[in-house]
Amino acid sequence: MKPNDKLTGKHAKWILASFFTWTFDLYDLFSILLVTPYIAGLFFPSKVALLSIAATYAGFLTSFLMRPVGAVYFGNNIADKLGRKKAIVYGIIGLAITATLQGSLPTYEAAGIVAPISLIILRLAEGFFVGGITAGSHTIGPESVPERHRGWVGGIGFSAAGAAYLIASAWFYLTALLFPGSSYLVWGWRVMFFGGLLPLAVLGFVSYLVPESEMWQRAKEKLKPVKTPVRELFSSRYRRLFGIALMITAGWALMYYLTQGLFPTFLSKVNGLSKAEIGITMLIASLGMLIGPALGGEISQHIGRKLMSIIGGVIVIAISPLYLYLGSLPAGAVSEIILATFLISLLSDFGGGIVMVYLNELYPTNIRGTGVAFTWNTGFAIGGASPTIISLILAEMGGVSRFPMLMFLALIFTAAIILIGSILTRETKGSISKELELMEKEG
Repeated sequence: MKPNDKLTGKHAKWILASFFTWTFDLYDLFSILLVTPYIAGLFFPSKVALLSIAATYAGFLTSFLMRPVGAVYFGNNIADKLGRKKAIVYGIIGLAITATLQGSLPTYEAAGIVAPISLIILRLAEGFFVGGITAGSHTIGPESVPERHRGWVGGIGFSAAGAAYLIASAWFYLTALLFPGSSYLVWGWRVMFFGGLLPLAVLGFVSYLVPESEMWQRAKEKLKPVKTPVRELFSSRYRRLFGIALMITAGWALMYYLTQGLFPTFLSKVNGLSKAEIGITMLIASLGMLIGPALGGEISQHIGRKLMSIIGGVIVIAISPLYLYLGSLPAGAVSEIILATFLISLLSDFGGGIVMVYLNELYPTNIRGTGVAFTWNTGFAIGGASPTIISLILAEMGGVSRFPMLMFLALIFTAAIILIGSILTRETKGSISKELELMEKEG
């Protein structure tokens, strides 16, 4: 290893800032996915259970609609002009407030239409702050570490979703034990949302211990500032790159929500598992989500982001029959269900480990905060629609019996999107180092 490739304590702080900020950022997003089968009737009552679930997923989707807006605002006005740290700090404060308030909402029975409207308003506000956080959290780690380590650092940035799911699943399992049966519908789901205070644990660390990104500081001194970074994304210079990057990001986002996002409902409605069994299953599955993207990110450091994404798309096609197998397992086959969900979680986002570092390498430092956050959040807004769409299709088709086949076909479709975007994109590995070398020469 070259001397300038060694990680220092400063690098470790940047890596941890990216990882833990995104982990606790995602906790609340996963909380609503885990409790959806149980709170659907509390906020969106319907005689057709799948329609209640679809409406709850639609409430979940509203937060994604605001994420690109938050990305643009924070990217333009904070991350690219005032620094990555400020974007993280301001975003976390807003996230903690809006996420926790959801646990105090009245139900439809108590407040009527006010209940679902209040939920949607809070999720819109939360989405705005989540989008803003990514302008800092998704750049401060990948852009700051030595070239040799960018692959796995970007990979664990993506796998932070696995850590978030691990925490959310553990908390879901605990609340299922503490509030069994009908008591879960009174207090259990509320305690899940009160976990929205967890991101505050990262706030002090980032504020006082993490230095500002040196890459951003150098760019501020050396590069010409861009007045409106988001407008630059749609210029002739970046328009095609942005479009392809959005396709790749949306593809891997779809892959994520078709697996991790829909697992709780699938395991409940198709396999008939209890809340505690779902909690244990998702705990183990989240370990796969932690390992897969990090390993894929490291491999991409050797073979390139483009080839790794293509290989990942092929793997998605190869594992798609696992959903048919999972759908055939009865509630008593818990061990087999756990193994199948673990394998899907491990392999489904193997290629997704390139997304964060790929986006960082695609855009120059003076528009990176906006470019990464806007592309990421727009792609995940598209991917986040999949649980709602799948639920509506199932309701139209007459029930959950078609769930396994629908998921099998959805994975094939998603793999096609990933492969097309990956083939069209250019290789980005090494571009941050080249930009840094250029700035040093000019300095």
